Amino acid sequence: MLQKNNRKIKPSSIGVYVGLDFVGDGLIKLPFIRSLRQVFPNSKITWIAGTHKSEFNRTLAPLVKGLIDEVLEECKIGFIGVNEAKISERLSDLLNFFKPPLNSKSFDLLIDTQTHLLTTLVVKTIKHKYFLSGCAKFCLSDLKPPSNFKRELNLSQRLVQLAEIAIGGKIKVPPPPLPLEKKYRDLAKIALPKNDNYIGFAPGAGDTTKCWNLSNFIDVAKFFSKKKKIPVFFLGPKEEKWLKTIKKEVPRSLFPEWGEFKKKNISGPAFVIALSERIKCALANDSGTAHMIDAGGAPIVKVFGRSLPGKYTGLTPGSLTIDSRIFGSTDINTITPNYVIKKIEEYFV
Repeated sequence: MLQKNNRKIKPSSIGVYVGLDFVGDGLIKLPFIRSLRQVFPNSKITWIAGTHKSEFNRTLAPLVKGLIDEVLEECKIGFIGVNEAKISERLSDLLNFFKPPLNSKSFDLLIDTQTHLLTTLVVKTIKHKYFLSGCAKFCLSDLKPPSNFKRELNLSQRLVQLAEIAIGGKIKVPPPPLPLEKKYRDLAKIALPKNDNYIGFAPGAGDTTKCWNLSNFIDVAKFFSKKKKIPVFFLGPKEEKWLKTIKKEVPRSLFPEWGEFKKKNISGPAFVIALSERIKCALANDSGTAHMIDAGGAPIVKVFGRSLPGKYTGLTPGSLTIDSRIFGSTDINTITPNYVIKKIEEYFV
């Protein structure tokens, strides 16, 4: 039992508060969204981006069709916990204590996904019947876990635990495939015809300090290319400058987001996820693209340096992380290509 007070609730409406969703953030939350819909199939789920925009209203919209019913953005709720927020934005939060936000919209169940105390106090001004929040060890929450509850380190799993507390039992998160529109899988089949020898490579990252050197990715790709495996590089707009170098060094590589697909303006997370369903495994930095590949169900080897891997480990069975600390440093480039190659070889045994 994962609920201390054993309340069996059947909410007809659920509000989920987040501050904002970039692509990477949103993909981390996908298992939670899927688990929430699984246990409350008939509830209207409203996604509340309190301070900024949400990619679930944009690039990630195809991934939550049928899972989220409504996305509200820039709701002026929770700026008090944002370091870079303006004074005027912080003061606007105080008005929520006198006039409930969202035009007094009410929810049977309100879930707060963050744990900043002041923000939680503001979020709680949204009208609700039951409030669920892990802030301050669930002290402000109407629904609480038992005394022996232990929070997961992994962020995706930690969010799923909120859904488990709401329902009062363990949840088996639905595995891939995701409910993608058919057009994305049709395009992925054209880009990557059936083949068990594809290896994905995602050498970029929004935070470039998290990047393993491109030369390391190339060394690994070269090795497997000689072993009759086919490197598939996932490159975003910021990595276009690498195309020429990779094509020269690893000529058998494929770039499904470029060439004819680029000309047709076919891109985005849904396409990457569909492509990821067709590869054997992948190698990536800690990045948004890595989360897309994980969402597609491909086992992924993620390399980490400065950041700790536990929070961002992929949930796909067979995925693993390589932490530069095993080489005695937080410098990601102390991880050797040979070490990575040995790990990837295990997927082809």
